[in-house]
Amino acid sequence: MTDNKALVLQEKTSTIRKLLTSDAVKRQLQLALPKHLPVDRLLRVALTSIQRNPKLLDCTQRSLLACVMTAAQLGLEPDQFLGQCYLVPFRNKRGFTECQLIPGYRGYIALARRSGEVQSVSAQVVYTKDHFELQFGLEERLVHIPADDADRGDVKGAYVVFKYKDGSHSFDYMPRAEIDRIRKRSKSADDGPWVTDYAEMSKKTVIKRHAKLAPLSVEFAKAATLEDRAMAGESQLDLIDEDEDGVIDVEANGDGDDPQEVPTADVDARFAEEARQRKADPATLEAFLLRAAETNKSTVEEVKAEALKRSDAFWKAYGAFAAQEAAAAKKKGNNSKAAAKDDK
Repeated sequence: MTDNKALVLQEKTSTIRKLLTSDAVKRQLQLALPKHLPVDRLLRVALTSIQRNPKLLDCTQRSLLACVMTAAQLGLEPDQFLGQCYLVPFRNKRGFTECQLIPGYRGYIALARRSGEVQSVSAQVVYTKDHFELQFGLEERLVHIPADDADRGDVKGAYVVFKYKDGSHSFDYMPRAEIDRIRKRSKSADDGPWVTDYAEMSKKTVIKRHAKLAPLSVEFAKAATLEDRAMAGESQLDLIDEDEDGVIDVEANGDGDDPQEVPTADVDARFAEEARQRKADPATLEAFLLRAAETNKSTVEEVKAEALKRSDAFWKAYGAFAAQEAAAAKKKGNNSKAAAKDDK
């Protein structure tokens, strides 16, 4: 990574950190969070997840903040290792990048337990070498004894068992063929967790199906709907951007109005073409963009978007900056020559 790219990444991270840790956002998160999840922990986990996946920094601030707020409302931690929910970048149909909140199977289990009716949820994957018996009807029976071998064979299916507080239970099983039919409906069937974590996705699939018959919470239903949107390649923003106090608008945009969202890729391409036509020095231009972003407390992408709207003013300011940098470099060079001459 070049120094300029590292500076851009650092600047984006700093902007998001300031956004998420602002007093207004922290107050709203505190109101939404359940007692078991402190606001500082949620923010720490969210920021760590964002740093692990730099593509999230390209998401609109509105969608990123909305996803963190929704994770707070659901009481789930957006951490890839905990597996409760994930922050995932998504290119929507209009060409700009949004953040999506995708629940993990552990998140579904946590939500089910908080419903007040469910005592425990157990989901398991069945492999071809395991001993497995399944019987439905008046005398239901499910027996699963995992194989002792390190290699248990291929995935055969997955099941879930719900135990309720009144002592009753229910279970469901999905063979691999049914799981794969669900997988084919997903826009990310051939990449992402369906490829890297097929077993986990199998568990989540059977949990979601059986949960439709269980007395679960509104939060569980919302989490399932969010995932359905993500798997269909559709925006979640209308579901998660429900901030009644306007905190998301104010913090992400600086006012209560929706900004005109411009696809990041289009802005970058158009700006790069204009910079080429103006024969701007890449290093000097990058330094000027960073300076302008810091001065205006915005992101480099926002500076580029504004530059496209006010082209003459931007390039006039850049020209002045470039002249100053050239003069400073020349002066430094002359001083170095003078110092070398004195040493002789």
